[in-house]
Amino acid sequence: MDFLRILFSGIALILDILQWTILVWVILSWVLFFLRNAQFRWRHRQLYMVLEQLNDIFERMTRPFLRPFRRWLRRFDTAGIDWSPMLLILAIWLVRQLLAVLEARLILSR
Repeated sequence: MDFLRILFSGIALILDILQWTILVWVILSWVLFFLRNAQFRWRHRQLYMVLEQLNDIFERMTRPFLRPFRRWLRRFDTAGIDWSPMLLILAIWLVRQLLAVLEARLILSR
C-alpha cells in the first residue's frame, strides 16, 4: 500500500507541475500579446526578447499536452480563442479527483 501512496503522490506532483507550467505560459503569452501592441518592445528590447524566449520555452513544454485538445477543438468555431489550456487544466483536475477517490478507496479497503 505504501507503493501506491508514493505512486499517487508522484502522479499528483507531475500534474501540479504541468498545471503551473500551463498557467505561467498562458499569463506570459497574454502579457506578450499586450506588449507587442505597445511601445514596450521598442523601448525595452532586451527584456522583451527574454520574455519571448521564456514564452517559447513554456510553449514547447506544454505543446505536447495541448495538441490533442487543439486537434479536437478545430471542429468548432471558437472565434480565434484557444480554449485548449482551460480544457487541459479541467482534465488535470478530473484526473486529480479520480486519483483522490482511488486512493481513498484503497485506504478504506485495508
